[in-house]
Amino acid sequence: MNLFWRIFDTILLAIGIAYVYIRFGAPFFGNRKKDIESSLAKAEEYEKKAKELYEEAKISLAEVKKEIEDIKKEAVKEAETEKNGIIENARVSAGKILNSYIKQAESEIENQKKRIFEDALDMSFKSARDILQKEIAEGSGNKINDKFLKLQEDAFAKQSDKQAVRRRSF
Repeated sequence: MNLFWRIFDTILLAIGIAYVYIRFGAPFFGNRKKDIESSLAKAEEYEKKAKELYEEAKISLAEVKKEIEDIKKEAVKEAETEKNGIIENARVSAGKILNSYIKQAESEIENQKKRIFEDALDMSFKSARDILQKEIAEGSGNKINDKFLKLQEDAFAKQSDKQAVRRRSF
């Protein structure tokens, strides 16, 4: 009989566990199943939204890249235009500077020509005076008029004064 009561207790325990499971476990696990199914449905919905956002972001990124490329192209064009303008301004300025230096050089050449001419003229007057004085001293003595010598010395002095004034002005 002992065996009977053991089997009977085991059956009673199994019925009690089954009753507790059916009464409390089934609703709990059923609700849990519904929660899981609901969470899976929401996850699928969120996944669809995420894919849509991803596609929108891809499109936006492509548009931004295109805009960046357009801006780069425009900036390169503007830089090229600016570069050409700077080069042209530099050429114009260089031409002006070169013309200015050429004019200054031409002016200096003319001034040097005048100085050389005046120096040559002074030397010729000195040489002529020296030759005349030498011939006068050696030759006929008083035949040449003293007035002529005086006029020659005055002309020489005037010429020397003009040269001195010009040299000071440079």
